[in-house]
Amino acid sequence: MRAFTDYQHYIFDLYGTLISIHTDEASIQLWRWMADWYAVYGADWLPAAMFRRYKRMYAEEEALVKAHTGCARPEIKLEKVFLRLLKEAERGHPAACAPRDGDEEAAWAVATANAFRVCSRAWLKLYPGVNALLDGLRARGKRVYLLSNAQAVFTRPEIERCGLADRFDDLWLSSDHGLKKPDPAFLANLMRAHGMAAEDVVMIGNDWHDDMGVAAANRVAGVAVNSYHLSRRQCREQRAALAERFSPEDAERIMEVDNIAQLARIAQGASNVCKEPSLRLE
Repeated sequence: MRAFTDYQHYIFDLYGTLISIHTDEASIQLWRWMADWYAVYGADWLPAAMFRRYKRMYAEEEALVKAHTGCARPEIKLEKVFLRLLKEAERGHPAACAPRDGDEEAAWAVATANAFRVCSRAWLKLYPGVNALLDGLRARGKRVYLLSNAQAVFTRPEIERCGLADRFDDLWLSSDHGLKKPDPAFLANLMRAHGMAAEDVVMIGNDWHDDMGVAAANRVAGVAVNSYHLSRRQCREQRAALAERFSPEDAERIMEVDNIAQLARIAQGASNVCKEPSLRLE
């Protein structure tokens, strides 16, 4: 197995890999707040009914994207759902500050999406070692990219808030491209856009199904970051499932580390501790 620093292109997942975040989009308090917010603009919703309609509209938008693109894992622009909730409310009343044209609607949808995110978010912070890792890779002349299943409308502000906006050679967010991991095309399109050869690429992420799955599908190396503290047995099971989905050879290209700080030490010149899977207690 090659050493972590032997590659040229480093493609990172975001949430659960570089950024620790917790959100609760099913909270009744959130949807009470959303109902109050929409009432300001003339749309009257009961919180529970609004949540149900939100989920239904989300599924409808996904179906539209899938029908248009044919991709297995479609991704929507969430702004469309928030705007539909405004325009398709079951009840309404006149509101002087309601958006009046397309430009105002677009700006309102962006503001509403970010308000939704802030109100549903419990915390947002970098994992220890992220800046050291990215700086260490760049110091070695490596290229660094982001490939995230994420809504650009509020993920870009979160990237900026965490000080990562200028840390990548390119940012690929799923809502900008209409598909998401583990659809192989999401990573393949990024690689094609930057002329990457598979043997020069490593995908770093915390999700065995999506992140390591898209790596295996494209025959590139992967690093599984154990940010959710899986046991050694659970990691073996995840690796076995990956081998069954693809091949044992694809699963063998996956290295394991306990956390991003461990990778940072490697990128800064420490011994290559992720060449072999990390040991953990059962």
